[in-house]
Amino acid sequence: MLRFLKIRLLHGFKVALILIVILASSTFAKRPALKNRATIKPSLVRLQPSEKTQFKIVMLATRLMAAQLAESVQWSVNDIPGGNKVIGTIDKNGTYQAPQRMPSPREIHICAYVEEAANKRLFASVILGDGEPEYTSQSVWSEKSSDKEMRMKGPHGIGLDKHGNILIADQTAWRIFRFSVEGKFLGEIGEGPGTGPGQFKEPREVHIDAQGNICVTDSKGDRPRIQFFSDDGKFQRIFAEKGRGPGQLLRSHGIGFDHNQNLFVTDVDNMRMNVYSYSGEFLYDFGGGFAYEGMNPNEINAPHGVYVDPSGDVFINSYYGPTQKYTAGGEVLLAFAHGDPPYGPVYFHNITGDNWGNVYIMVRGKGGYQGEFQRDQSKKISIMKYNNNGDYITGWSFTDPEHGESDAVVDDEGRVYALFTSAKEKGVEIFVQE
Repeated sequence: MLRFLKIRLLHGFKVALILIVILASSTFAKRPALKNRATIKPSLVRLQPSEKTQFKIVMLATRLMAAQLAESVQWSVNDIPGGNKVIGTIDKNGTYQAPQRMPSPREIHICAYVEEAANKRLFASVILGDGEPEYTSQSVWSEKSSDKEMRMKGPHGIGLDKHGNILIADQTAWRIFRFSVEGKFLGEIGEGPGTGPGQFKEPREVHIDAQGNICVTDSKGDRPRIQFFSDDGKFQRIFAEKGRGPGQLLRSHGIGFDHNQNLFVTDVDNMRMNVYSYSGEFLYDFGGGFAYEGMNPNEINAPHGVYVDPSGDVFINSYYGPTQKYTAGGEVLLAFAHGDPPYGPVYFHNITGDNWGNVYIMVRGKGGYQGEFQRDQSKKISIMKYNNNGDYITGWSFTDPEHGESDAVVDDEGRVYALFTSAKEKGVEIFVQE
């Protein structure tokens, strides 16, 4: 009898092991491998007009192979091959020559394309002149709380449609609103509040794919968390069931697409990143999961925002810090933007990015919601900007100190559309760099 039980236990163990192997092979086989990565050096330079500096691309060391210079690099400045006299020039060897006159803006993006690297697009920053680059308000619009026709109640996420109009996910109004850049109401996406396909329970974020279709994460209810709509608002599909299992979501939040249109979604409560194919097939996840504390280097602590850069690397901000940069397969590359009390940020609500791999983080001080912080007890900050390598660039806040941050999005020209809330009004302020 004892021998029979041992055989049964051994058989059960083998079956469980086989199932684990099958699950692992089906999930992890789709995970991109970490190989042939490159880095740009230096990653941040401060220059005066007419000064020069040398950039280089280093292929990182791999198993039994030393680091070496990249064989072929295509250099550009602000995505202009070779640059020009206004923003500076760069030669085939990576030597950057700053312009004779100070450009506006004075933050310059050094771009490198390296075919042999897994991360083919690399970026460095040049700041011309003294001090941090500054962002100023270009325009602002809002809906007043005293207005009986006020639509926004709890705006949470912001995106841009393929026409440049503003999309706002309102978790309290249970809707996706569309506005012009000037604040004119243009309509709604979906079928309004409810639990059916195309309806919303508590939408958090809104983002478009390469074709202009609209993706929305919904964090409440007992149905799948991710929905897609056409640009004109017609429902397309819904997937990602509620739960803790593989491919399931509890509190979905940030949205990002890579160049293959794979979808990256942060799950705040499961403390992980879920990755899906464009059609909705679950591929893999990373970040540790709800069983971990989220305090180790490869884990995330209540992840909120996600930004996938032009090379396919993935930036994720934990709500309690830091922001981490991962490969698409979930290998940690670096961490930055740590909590810095008492006068620095301690909460990091969301992130977005631009065409040059820069990361914009919506930050809060110890006051929590609506709690911008004061660096050195002087400069108020709600948005912090870092470059693609985690170097701090600048920070700024809303024009009205009563406005608290919620989310932001950056257009192709580098304009920052920042969603704000306050007791009196809710709206969008657009910033441009001087």
